[in-house]
Amino acid sequence: MIATQAFNGLVRLGTEAAWHELMADRRGFQREFVRLLSESPQLCGRVLDIGCGAGLPMPLSELAGRWGTMDGVDPDPAVLEHPCLNQRWNNTFEDVSIPAETYDLAWAYNVLEHIPEPYPFLAKVDRVLKPGGVFWGLTPNLTHPFALLSRSIELIGLKAFARRKIGRTESGEMVVNDYPAYYRCNSPMAIRRATRSLNFSNVTFYYHPCLQWDTYFPKWLRWWPRSYDYLLGTRVSRLMQILIVRLEK
Repeated sequence: MIATQAFNGLVRLGTEAAWHELMADRRGFQREFVRLLSESPQLCGRVLDIGCGAGLPMPLSELAGRWGTMDGVDPDPAVLEHPCLNQRWNNTFEDVSIPAETYDLAWAYNVLEHIPEPYPFLAKVDRVLKPGGVFWGLTPNLTHPFALLSRSIELIGLKAFARRKIGRTESGEMVVNDYPAYYRCNSPMAIRRATRSLNFSNVTFYYHPCLQWDTYFPKWLRWWPRSYDYLLGTRVSRLMQILIVRLEK
């Protein structure tokens, strides 16, 4: 396996002007993910959305109609109502029966942090991709404090409280989801280790800042996450909140 790393040069965002721009528009990481997917030639083929839920998330809506055909898998029965899918599986990705070498491209948007064991998941990705196929995943970066905060809230049994307290986004989605989060498949080290014996020829990592996590804090305490982002989270690539993973078979 040939492993490479790529950082998308966002350390240059550590300027006063860029900080205010990021505070005003906090969706840059989502647009970056859409851009990377859009520029993948494999998107024109057969696509698999892993953890797709009931529909295409609003941040990915620009992708609608750009794929050849799209299938989806999700343990939530709501997947059966997904309007964009050609074929639907209501099961965990690791357990669903998908023929080998079926897909040109697969993606997982905010899913990797919910994977209990990296190897079975990534081995299944390897199995369902065609030779030359690619997988894209977007997940919170393990080295960012958000991952520790989120996991700690769950471990001490406060996730349901946080879900009610924080509420919904402007589009009506709950800010805190109700799926267990393990944070075992959202670091370059864990992904490299899990893919070492698999058939991926290229493993690439991108980082992007995200300033949305201050919504997890009461207003009087939001100076802390904003201080972290101002000093580190928008300046040091490995300390940015978003990790984007690209695996090429």
